[in-house]
Amino acid sequence: MPNLQDEAKAYIESVLGVTARLELAHPSVPFNIRDNYKTYELSIPMGHLSALTMMLLVTRDDVDYPGIVKLQKHVELVRKATNQVIAFVCRSLTIQDRRSLITHQINFIQPGFQMFIPEMALDLRESFRQRRERSEVIALLPAAQAMLLSCLYAGIPDKTYFTTNALLGDLGYSRVTLSKAVEQLTSLEVIIPVKSQLHWRTYAFSGSPSEVFRKAKQYLRSPVKKRVGITRNTIPMAPGVCLAGETALAKCTMLAEPEQAVWGMTKKVFDDMLALDAFEVVESVDAIKEWVEIWAYPSLTERRYIADAASLLLSLEDNPDERIQIALDELKEQVEWLA
Repeated sequence: MPNLQDEAKAYIESVLGVTARLELAHPSVPFNIRDNYKTYELSIPMGHLSALTMMLLVTRDDVDYPGIVKLQKHVELVRKATNQVIAFVCRSLTIQDRRSLITHQINFIQPGFQMFIPEMALDLRESFRQRRERSEVIALLPAAQAMLLSCLYAGIPDKTYFTTNALLGDLGYSRVTLSKAVEQLTSLEVIIPVKSQLHWRTYAFSGSPSEVFRKAKQYLRSPVKKRVGITRNTIPMAPGVCLAGETALAKCTMLAEPEQAVWGMTKKVFDDMLALDAFEVVESVDAIKEWVEIWAYPSLTERRYIADAASLLLSLEDNPDERIQIALDELKEQVEWLA
């Protein structure tokens, strides 16, 4: 017959669909506890949360169920000695015994029949809630995407701790937007909370820049919100304006420049440029001289007048033109973590 502690471990694993770890424990408890029970530490993984560790109080083969009064005292003694969640493990419990244990809030495991561990239910609920939240992230917010890419450009090593202010950088987003971005990035495990000596919450990337980019890639989207035909841009070097699309790609690779230049800018800059009469919006296709891509965020690198490589890649990766795809492969080689 299998050991009772192994049966309890197997029972929990079959119910939860996880692989638990069981180790013999030697807590400082009175002799009567040692005479009546074997003690084991059981660690149960809870998704990406910390594992739930509990102390199993396993009845010895020749010892019967002691009754609720004695068991309560025994559990309390072990709890004080270990400061852990305690679960009583017994092979033979009647329906009345189990009902009494539940009424008195005593955790128990009867392998193959029933277990009652409210603390584990709470941990599971939190784990499932966070898994659900993570699965609900279809795409990163533009602000979260901009912050992530900016940090990757800055070359923050994977073992460096940083605060939310470092993540924000000089992008100028509000604290509310920053909080939402951090929530998304942590739920996807792109960044992870870490303990440090600082008084503020600190985080670290979950891998090297290339590993982080690969993990986040499916949640990244083209920064281009809209493409607008315009007359010729008379203020090409205005703040917040950059070369974008095929024009920017041609500047960075062997791709031939398009006849109609493509500019990238945020909606605010676009409105400002219209107010300055830098260009006019054109409805007729035949009258279009250049194009404006309205971006969700500005270019993220020091080459302010050319769109940053990662955002440029995201804006063009779905373009079916084979020449553009070849040029994008060339572009990837210019940034180590894009390749």
